[in-house]
Parts: sequence; structure tokens; C-alpha cells
Amino acid sequence: MKYTSQEIQDISSNFRNVARRLSRTDYSQCDANLKRFIKLVDNEPIIKEFIENHNKHSFDIEEIISSRELTAPFNVSPEIDEEISFEYQLLKYAIEKYDGDFTRLYGTHWYTSFKSTVNDEMSKFINHIIDPLIDFIGDYLRNCYDKAICDEKKNEPINSGGITANYSTVVVAQTVGGAVSNNVEINEGTVKQALEIVATIKSTLLEENSKIDSDVLDVLNQIEKDIKENNKPKKGFLVALKGFCSGSAAVITLINSLIKLFSIV
Repeated sequence: MKYTSQEIQDISSNFRNVARRLSRTDYSQCDANLKRFIKLVDNEPIIKEFIENHNKHSFDIEEIISSRELTAPFNVSPEIDEEISFEYQLLKYAIEKYDGDFTRLYGTHWYTSFKSTVNDEMSKFINHIIDPLIDFIGDYLRNCYDKAICDEKKNEPINSGGITANYSTVVVAQTVGGAVSNNVEINEGTVKQALEIVATIKSTLLEENSKIDSDVLDVLNQIEKDIKENNKPKKGFLVALKGFCSGSAAVITLINSLIKLFSIV
């Protein structure tokens, strides 16, 4: 299946949101966050295809778990296909055997040390097994996005004054100030209202969390930049923002107002 860069951006935004929740989970939510992650991996075609292409090695996970020495980390192969196969199969086993509680893969309390908390040991496991798989998938999606951008640029019209040319047609383009404009401009009133909503989102996030996550701030700044340039913010950024802020009902309401303002479906 061929994806546009916008489609990949939307998929990547959703993946980052789900993956971030798993990577930062605490013990109370580890099972739900793993289930959510594996469901996305298994049901999003572009990610599923990546896993299928690399999940080439079969591991006896039950035997690996039973033979693992206490506080000895799982052995991860330096070979990429083997690593992806093992990490994916280990997490799938946690879903099937332990209903998503991946801490039971190593005994819940201790992964590599007897002298730390359950959450600390869980973080070690996440860093060792889960985060690398997240990175592999994230890198793949970025590569797919870059390739889609390159393919789309090959088919972009070539502009010359008021004439737009592509591979098969030549048409007269509507120009503004002598240049072809592909952006949808918005009026001054909408700009003002949209910027007020963005400012309110920022202040609400600060009130709720004392600081704004860097990823959220990057997205907000890009949306703000688009608005100040009299352009509708890209749908992908708004989707990503909703994902990042899913835990705040107040912020989600504001984002929905922003989406409605620009009639972005």
C-alpha cells in the first residue's frame, strides 16, 4: 500500500503517543499500555508490515524466561532481525501469558537488582527491551515519511510566473503578488481567535502540569507559526496535539475548538 506523507505523519503521531505512554508507564498502567501498543503494532498495516519483514527468527520465550538467572538481563542479539524478533515475541508473550503485565516476564520485583523499586526495575526493562523496539519502528516511519516526501516532490508542478507545468499538463495558475500560492489563507478575525485558543492551551497546560512537554511545545509552536502566516495549521499537527494532550479534558476541548474553527475533519 502506498501512503502519502500526510498519512504517514498521522500514523507516526499516533504511534509516538502510544509508544510514549508505554515508555513512561508506571506499574499500575503497564498492562494497559502494553496492550494498547501491541494492538497498534499488529493492526496498523505499515507497522505490521515492518514487524513481519523483521520477525524472522523464532524464540522459545517460555524456555528463555525459565532459564534466565535472577537479576540477569535478557540476552539481546546485536543482529537487527534477531533483536526485533525477540523483543516483539517477548512482549507478545506478556500479552498472551500475563494479560499484558510485562513485569512478570522477569518476576515483577527484580530485573537486574534487588535494591530498587518495582518501578525502577520496570524502567530498566523498558530501556533494555521496549525502547529499542519503539526506536526501530519510529526510525522506519521516519524513513517512510522521507521517501514519501521525495516521491511527492518529484510530482510537484514546476512554477514559472503564472504558468504551472507538470508531467502531462500545462495550466494557468491563479497568482497572488506574482507567485503561485498553495496555502489556504485565513482571515484576520480567525487568526486572532486561533492565536487566543493556542495561548489558552499553553496556559492551561502550565496550570495543570507546571511545565509543557517539549514535544507538545514543538507542535504548538508550529501550529502558532502557521496561523501567524495566515495559513491553516496542518491536520497532522492537530492530531498529534490531541494525542499528546489526551489526558486533559480541558485542553482537548480547546483543541476541538481550534479544529472546528478551521473546519478540519
